[in-house]
Amino acid sequence: MHPTPVRPLPVNAEVVKSVLRRKYAALGARSGNPCVRLFAGLADGREGLLIDRYGTLVVVTDYAGESSHAASLPDLVDFLRGLQPDVLALAKIRTGGEGQSAFHVARFPSRQDPALPLVATERGLRFEIGTDPAHDFGVFLDAAKARQYVRHLAKDRNVLNLFAYTAAFGVAAAVGGAFAVTNVDPNRDYLAWARRNAALNGVEFRVLPDTAQVFLRRHLRRMERGARGASPPSRPYDLVIVDPPAFGVGRGQDRIVRKLWPEMLAALRAMKPRDLVILCNDKYFRSRTRFEDVVREGLGREYTFRPLGTCLDVDDVAGPKPVPLDARPTVEDPYFQEPLVLAGTR
Repeated sequence: MHPTPVRPLPVNAEVVKSVLRRKYAALGARSGNPCVRLFAGLADGREGLLIDRYGTLVVVTDYAGESSHAASLPDLVDFLRGLQPDVLALAKIRTGGEGQSAFHVARFPSRQDPALPLVATERGLRFEIGTDPAHDFGVFLDAAKARQYVRHLAKDRNVLNLFAYTAAFGVAAAVGGAFAVTNVDPNRDYLAWARRNAALNGVEFRVLPDTAQVFLRRHLRRMERGARGASPPSRPYDLVIVDPPAFGVGRGQDRIVRKLWPEMLAALRAMKPRDLVILCNDKYFRSRTRFEDVVREGLGREYTFRPLGTCLDVDDVAGPKPVPLDARPTVEDPYFQEPLVLAGTR
């Protein structure tokens, strides 16, 4: 049960502009077209409001859902254009009540035709950015620190990226020097996007159009045949990333990913990778159970887990120093919740 929130600040409040002014100044001109969260809800002074930058695309998301704020969006966009003249802005305003996912979308075109496709960077990783909110934007900023963690760990590892989407984790692993990277996702359009991301970064990896659960079942059967000597054993996966949406493809239980966690965790226990990165962005699931306990129960005492942080700070994006990865205390916004990111080591 969420606490009753106080009335949110207007979207064009001076507190919002002050934060944006400060963060753009910190970014400066040296960081190119960065992917970075510019405004993080209550932590930055206005609950329910996220402002994310993907290079020349800026996405304003109002989870508080007060339609009276829509009239002030042009003012906010004009302010953003004063900081970033070539900005293409999208605004998403929740139209339902708390817990509902319906959004009204407003589009504010760039004053000049942008070069397509849009490309943005995250600590040197290059990603193609989409502008259709129905398919998100190609990279989730809440997983930024986890991507840096994967990039650091990946050298000479055989990496499996489940629920790959556009393979941002796969790119991070390949750039980090992975021995091989396999990206699994049922959506062929996303996998084509993943290949374009690989080309942008000068790397190669494998993409498989399959659901994670079907892939894992087949992989366990291959492992069993190899253990019996019925087929040549393949190199085991050393690093596995599991980043599922709340709902997958298919029907019935196979579509509700939270129902599949016991099976997925059992498969990981059998596979025994040295390292795991597990993310949970299912707010409904986490409101009813401690996801950390689910993971520890599923993987026994074989792994030691620690929480990672989520979004990069502007200093992390622009600076050459290593990114601090540990989770920091956060202000709990009543309207949205960051994903839980766990790093596990055998």
